[in-house]
Amino acid sequence: MNHGQSNGSMRNGNTDVIVIGGGVIGCWTAHYLLQRGCRVTIIERDLVGRGASGVNCGYVCPSHALPLCAPGAIRHSLPSLLTPGGALSIPMRFDPFLWKWLFHFATKCSARHRDHAAPVRHGLLQASMQLYRDYVNESDDGIDSGNTVANSIDWERRGLLLVHRYQSSLDRYQATADDLQSRFAVHAERLDGSSICDLEPSLVHGLAGGWFFPNDAHLNPDRLICHLKESILRRGGRFVEQTEVHEMVIAGGKVDGLKTSSGSFRADYYVLATGAEAPRFAKPLGCQIPIVPGKGYSMSFASGASSPVTPMIFEDSHVAVTPLAGHTRIGSTMQLTGYDRSVDAKRLKMIQKSAQSYLRHRLPQQPETSSAAWRPMVYDDLPCIDRSATAHNAFVAAGNGMIGISTGTGTGRLIAEMICGEEPFLDVEPFSLSRFNRARKATSPPTSSFNEFPSGESISSGQPASPIVNVFSPSRI
Repeated sequence: MNHGQSNGSMRNGNTDVIVIGGGVIGCWTAHYLLQRGCRVTIIERDLVGRGASGVNCGYVCPSHALPLCAPGAIRHSLPSLLTPGGALSIPMRFDPFLWKWLFHFATKCSARHRDHAAPVRHGLLQASMQLYRDYVNESDDGIDSGNTVANSIDWERRGLLLVHRYQSSLDRYQATADDLQSRFAVHAERLDGSSICDLEPSLVHGLAGGWFFPNDAHLNPDRLICHLKESILRRGGRFVEQTEVHEMVIAGGKVDGLKTSSGSFRADYYVLATGAEAPRFAKPLGCQIPIVPGKGYSMSFASGASSPVTPMIFEDSHVAVTPLAGHTRIGSTMQLTGYDRSVDAKRLKMIQKSAQSYLRHRLPQQPETSSAAWRPMVYDDLPCIDRSATAHNAFVAAGNGMIGISTGTGTGRLIAEMICGEEPFLDVEPFSLSRFNRARKATSPPTSSFNEFPSGESISSGQPASPIVNVFSPSRI
C-alpha cells in the first residue's frame, strides 16, 4: 500500500483505499472506487459474502421506502408480546446499549420522523435501483436473454407480492399503498384471493388477497457477491480474507494504519463497511455508530415445477420467499440477541411451518442450507454514510438494515464520490453521523455510550443464555 501522506479528498488515480468488510456494501464501494482509478484492498474477517450479504432473500425493493420506526409500530404489536416464535424478539438480559437503542427507536416512531426518513430512503432506493439497471444493462423493455451480467447474478424483474391471510390486514395496508403512490409514485396493485392465486399458483386458496409491486426486482445474493469479487479481482483489486482488524492506529487527525491478524496495513483512505460490527470502531473514529445486530434466518430448498415463481412476503407472519435458480429461499425473523451466530433449529422449523401454511406444494423436509446472520440496524432506519469527524481519511458505510442489497449500489457510489472529491449524486446530510450527536442532546435516555462496543460483549457462536420474548412486529421482515 501507499505509505505517503494525503490530506483531503483526491481526484487522481493514485489513491490507495482499504475497505474493511467484504459484504455487499464493501464490494460495491470497491467497485465504484476502482471505476475511478483507485487502488483498493478489501480486508474481510471471514470469507467474502459469508455474512448477511450472502444469505438474505435478494430483494431490490424500491417499495420499502417507509422506515420500520413508523407511528404505531410498537402499539400494534403489543398483543404478540408473548407469542412464541414471533417475527421480532429480544432476549431478556442486562444490555444498556440495547436499551438505549430501543429508547431511541421508540422516539422515532412518529409521523414527523416517518415524513423525514421516507423521502430519504426513497431517494436512495430509487437511485440504487437505477444503478443496478445500468449495471445489468436493463432497458425499459427488460433484459435480453443473452445478458451475461444479469444471468450471472440471476437478476429478474418479477415484482414483489405482499400476501395477506386476513382481510383486516389487507384492508389496513390500503393506507400504506395510497401513501406510497401519492408521495413517491410507487405503484401497488390490490389483488383479491382469487387474483393472487392467478398471479402465483403456488399459493393455497382461501387467502384474503395481496398487494403486488410490479417494479421491484430480485437477484441471487450469493451470485452477486461472487460476481463482484471476480470483477474486483479482474480490475486489480485485492482481497485479504480471514483477517481480523485488531486496531486502528490514529495519529495526527487521521487513520495511520491498521493492525490485523495478518500484519499491518496502510493506505490513504479507509472505509468501514463492517455491517453490524461497525460499533467496534466507533471509539477510535471519535463518533457514534448506534447499530445493533438483528439476527435473521434463511433456508434454501430444492425447487420444482410447482415452486413459487414470484418473490413474496407473507405479511401476517413476516416470512419471505424468493425463487432462485434451482431452489427456493425462505427467510424470516429479527432477533435482537446481541452478537450471537448460533442457529436455532426450533426457530428454523417454525419459519418453515409458517411458510408451508401459505404454499400448496410440500417443501422438502430438510433444507439444502440454513444459516443465521446479522442485519445492521440503526434506530432511525437510515444508513450511516459519512466521513469521520476526527479522522479525516476514514469513512463509514454501514447500517443499511434490511435494505442492504437494495441500497448497496447507491451507498458504494456515494462513498467513492466522497473519497474522490466529487459532488455526491445524492444529498448525504441525512446519512451523517452527526445526527446521533444531536439525538443525545435532544433526549435523556438511560446512560450508556454508543462509543463502547455493546455491553462489552464478545462475538459468540454459542446459544443465547436467555429466553426470547416478542416485543413488536415490523411491517416487513
